[in-house]
Amino acid sequence: MKFSPNPRHTRSIFLLFLTIGLAPAQLSLALDEAKIHVAGTPNITSFVYHVGKEKGFYREEGIELQPIMAGMLQGIQGLIGGSFDYSQMLGQGGGAIMRGAPLKIIMAFDTRPSWFLLGTKNMKGIQDLKGKQLAVSSFGAALDQMTRELLPRFGMEPMRDVTLRAIEPPPNRLAALLSGAVDGAVLTHPETIIARRQGFKELLFFGDHIEFVSAGVVATERNISQRPDFVRRFIRGALKTFYWLKANEKEVAARLANATKSSEADGLELYRTGVKLFSQDGAIPRTLQERMVSLQRKVLNVEKDVAPESVYDFSFVRTGNKELGKGESS
Repeated sequence: MKFSPNPRHTRSIFLLFLTIGLAPAQLSLALDEAKIHVAGTPNITSFVYHVGKEKGFYREEGIELQPIMAGMLQGIQGLIGGSFDYSQMLGQGGGAIMRGAPLKIIMAFDTRPSWFLLGTKNMKGIQDLKGKQLAVSSFGAALDQMTRELLPRFGMEPMRDVTLRAIEPPPNRLAALLSGAVDGAVLTHPETIIARRQGFKELLFFGDHIEFVSAGVVATERNISQRPDFVRRFIRGALKTFYWLKANEKEVAARLANATKSSEADGLELYRTGVKLFSQDGAIPRTLQERMVSLQRKVLNVEKDVAPESVYDFSFVRTGNKELGKGESS
């Protein structure tokens, strides 16, 4: 008996296979693109984005993450203008909020800074910087704020006893130090390792002397109010990566060594120094929020009172931690 397919069945089978064939493309189209402004130097905090993208933690939340490097000031300006959806830079972001920008800090990766102040080879201590030039980041950025807060603790007034020079990005500060264009420079950990090898002296580790929230997530108030589910899913992806980084020392240290073209031992040092400065759960307690607001008001000469609630909103972190079974946030 010869089989003659029913045209309706043939058409149904064709449509079924067509649907299956299109499914991956449709899923790809369904992902929401998120453009995030990140630091130019590889470090454990920027890994919350780069490694999270590679591991697929954001795609699990329907997010197609696009980390984009830009200068600190330019990145925050781009965030305000709509070129970015988020920024990693909490110092510059907090400063912009203080001046009225419609932004909020919605996640904090760290509670202490992993910056190092290095001086020329003949310097023995930080007091030797008096009358010298010190390279920092763009004026008003987190690193600049911290430097202006710390120098008076050692008896030096910024721009009177020590001339600050705004140089970005960190590799350019390292180059200025190595060439003798400046007498000291505030560097990230990877550049610090290079400078130490060249004989330059570590004069100060910022994390030993100051609490400062420098990396995390800054979002626009527009996205928070108009696209809350987009923000919620973005924060879930960040939290997944945040906890994964904490729990996988060996792999993350190897990634840091590879990204910074350094040794395994250096990669492990980068990891252990960075992870010990991490916040507990992506949020910071109100007491630290108040200290940050007070410090930034002082450094940026903001006279008006600023409530922590106008700068920080950790409601998405609290929700994300609860959904992921990570407990209650601060």
